[in-house]
Amino acid sequence: MKNPYNILEVPQDASNPQILKAMTMAMRKRQFPNTEIAQARNQLIKPASRLAADFTFPIFDPFDDLVPLQAKVNSETIDINSIDENKYNSL
Repeated sequence: MKNPYNILEVPQDASNPQILKAMTMAMRKRQFPNTEIAQARNQLIKPASRLAADFTFPIFDPFDDLVPLQAKVNSETIDINSIDENKYNSL
């Protein structure tokens, strides 16, 4: 299943008239088969299937400059025998 938003080149908040206009433009461009364009339109016109498309194909900003997290706690420095079990006992 392809992303219907990419096929029709519409944003996720597009209205039904915008979707219909995008469908005609996509058919003129002929980048995708007419059946895929029709399926994309049908998927975005129906509220339940549109919600499924929003969940399946979320739009995120690119994460090019995302730095992976690194742990700052060294597990070798923690001695389990030195933990005081009653330190935070409030009973």
